[in-house]
Amino acid sequence: MRRRLLAFLVLPALLVGGLFLPLSPRGLVSHPHPARNYEEALTRIAAIKSADDARIAPECRTTLYTYGSRTRHVVVLFHGLTNCPAQFDSLGHLVYARGANVLIPRIPRHGFADRMTDQLAESDAREWCAFADSVVDAARGLGDSVTVVGLSLGGTLAAWVAQERRDVDRAVLIAPMIGVAVAPGGWTPVVTRLAALLPNQFVWWNSRQRAALAGPKHVYPRFASRAVAATLLIGGAILQSAHERPPGARRAAFITVGGDAAVDNGAIAELARLWEKSRPGTVTERFEFPAERRLSHDVVDPDQVGGDPAFTYPVLERIIGP
Repeated sequence: MRRRLLAFLVLPALLVGGLFLPLSPRGLVSHPHPARNYEEALTRIAAIKSADDARIAPECRTTLYTYGSRTRHVVVLFHGLTNCPAQFDSLGHLVYARGANVLIPRIPRHGFADRMTDQLAESDAREWCAFADSVVDAARGLGDSVTVVGLSLGGTLAAWVAQERRDVDRAVLIAPMIGVAVAPGGWTPVVTRLAALLPNQFVWWNSRQRAALAGPKHVYPRFASRAVAATLLIGGAILQSAHERPPGARRAAFITVGGDAAVDNGAIAELARLWEKSRPGTVTERFEFPAERRLSHDVVDPDQVGGDPAFTYPVLERIIGP
């Protein structure tokens, strides 16, 4: 009886306590195989584009803006969760006009013309990291130095690339999802584990508007709990690795949104602190859009409700460069 009572009391406590343990995902490491020249880069990009079949909206397909040869700078732009390359198209044009070859890849499970697709329920952290690896491999053939930029999920992938790969010069992380605002700090492992273990749930970005979500029409109106779990697993891998060694990228800039209702700005600050501690001078800039501007988490898409490109773009252009 006593043993049964002890098991009844202790086992749930151990299970609950385990939810709070730091994330330590395995297998989320880079396997670089960079393109050796411009022609090989184009072949790699064609392979990436081959996944953009008829189910993918035309504006959401992987996009390359190139000068037709290697350039001094290459900029990779990773879009956010439930979004697609169209999110970065306007900003990508501006970066391209400054002399860089620009690659805007479509992250797997995104960009379907059917915005009510259930593809995000199959989100997988390993798939996304392998994809980011393949994108950077291609980008290495497009020019001399590579800058990776990303927003939200894309910011997480850009951070993973910056931590894992030594052949990336700069990373610009725009509101990366290392943690979520509704469960900050020590609650992140709990949310991640529960979202990964429990059956997938789709959540409307706006429960009133639902499928008629205002703003860009290429954005899915709902997100998947499994997609959040996959993103946070990558964030956990980045933090774990950052505790053990410096980032591969030589320089990084962090951009946050004051009052961001989507991501945990504290987790972003922790990553910046770890990188700066392990290699002083890595973090070249930290910029936060002021909370009083009441900006959307998405400060990139010019059609986003709560966006203000006239205010945000000059900052983004300056920090991204080249």
